[in-house]
Amino acid sequence: MAAALIDYRNTGIAVRGDIVASQTRAWQSLAAPGTWWSGAERVAMAREVRAARQCAACAERKAALSPTAVKTAHHAATDLAPAVVDAVHRVVTDPGRLSRSWVGGVIAAGVSDAQLVELISIVCTVMLVDDFARAVGSGPPALPEPLDGGPSRMRPAEAVDEGYFVPTIPYAIGSRPEHGLYAANGFVPNVGRGLSLVPDAVRTGKDLMRAHYMPYPMVATDFEPPGRPISRSQIELVASRTSANNDCFY
Repeated sequence: MAAALIDYRNTGIAVRGDIVASQTRAWQSLAAPGTWWSGAERVAMAREVRAARQCAACAERKAALSPTAVKTAHHAATDLAPAVVDAVHRVVTDPGRLSRSWVGGVIAAGVSDAQLVELISIVCTVMLVDDFARAVGSGPPALPEPLDGGPSRMRPAEAVDEGYFVPTIPYAIGSRPEHGLYAANGFVPNVGRGLSLVPDAVRTGKDLMRAHYMPYPMVATDFEPPGRPISRSQIELVASRTSANNDCFY
């Protein structure tokens, strides 16, 4: 595996510098030990994201009336635990049918709620970078070399049950300067707060969203991002169509 490198110059498309920079930061963090997974495990999950797209079991499950009706084994690309492989593949290929009971099943299989949140963050990061590369006519970037070290295993004491599938950090707490998760006076989408059991996952998501879409507080306004070749209305049209194609949970 190669060093973390995001480079679209060979496509002939002028990709904005802030997009390349945010993807590079995300790709580098992918290789580092996380909160609940080692760098090797995080990179292995990235390999499973790519394997899921060609997984026959995933295709069979996606076509089934119920995802629980399919018992075929996944075409795994790593030696990660079966419950981890299944969770990655489900998030990649069948996100529209994820449910509270599914989360409960993953946890019962030995993956903690916080581990699952970090896993989902990794999946989303890899899918964003890979799909962006595909859209501009580039091959997916080489996965980074995992860095040594163990996960921090720091579970935020501020996380509580707010009605999500997993505990989250309330807005009033997460917006405090010492946490820096949410804007002090602004809108934070639930998709961002939903990752707050692993604060670094929120930070990575904010960084990517700022470059590829817009800052969280601007989402619920008529903000026109400067320097974009298309208007806000066109941005929202592309975003909604992309969400539909990806079976967005919302």
